Amino acid sequence: MIICNSNNFAVTRAQKTGGASLEMYILESGLVNTNTDVYTLEGGFANWQEFKAYSEANGNLKYSDLPSNGSLIGNQLFEAQTSFSELVSQGRVNPDMPCIGGIRHPLEWLASLFYYANIRKDIDAKENMEKKGYTLDSDTYMKRHFSEPNASWDFVFELQWENKHIQDNLKSQSSYYPEHAQLFNIENIHEHVSQFIADKGGNVPTQRINIRGSDNDPTYYLENLSVDRKQKTLEIYAHDFELWEKAYAVYN
Repeated sequence: MIICNSNNFAVTRAQKTGGASLEMYILESGLVNTNTDVYTLEGGFANWQEFKAYSEANGNLKYSDLPSNGSLIGNQLFEAQTSFSELVSQGRVNPDMPCIGGIRHPLEWLASLFYYANIRKDIDAKENMEKKGYTLDSDTYMKRHFSEPNASWDFVFELQWENKHIQDNLKSQSSYYPEHAQLFNIENIHEHVSQFIADKGGNVPTQRINIRGSDNDPTYYLENLSVDRKQKTLEIYAHDFELWEKAYAVYN
């Protein structure tokens, strides 16, 4: 999350949309004045330079390398992913402040959430085994429901949809942004943000930034999620899909 008062724009982040990379593009552009502007990156680092150095030294903040209670995925992550409407309600930005953010195809976004949910599940099970010496019922329960795409879809959208934690983690990407936001599809985030920086008179990046490397391949999820569940996903996240299509069309 960035509130750039000096150049009158905000950056808000929906999860799994390249938000950390987008923030780094802006922070390296010289557009952010640390005396007048506000930014939050997960981890509680003193500044973005420390965040970048840590990322580069630790495999681009791969969640699989972090403990479940690690500082990098604690309260700072929730602050980093504060929505625009929350910033408005907190009195931190005006409702009409320009805003930028990332957007992703809903099915690939869901595939990424499935991938990281399984990583988190395996890490938690391993830690519990090391602490307790036996498998917890909760670990067996999660393994059963996240074993494959259709089971995980049914679990979150049918069995547990009334659970507030589930709803918070699966709220639409568009809910993080105002209607007037300028959104960048994740496939072309470099081109989008480079043009944005150039228009603002900042330092245009010469190389693509990927602050959070991942070996996630959505192919398995997309090939094994049933057609009817894919259709329901696109219905649930129809506005996200519309916004992604609009951003994608700019460079494709």
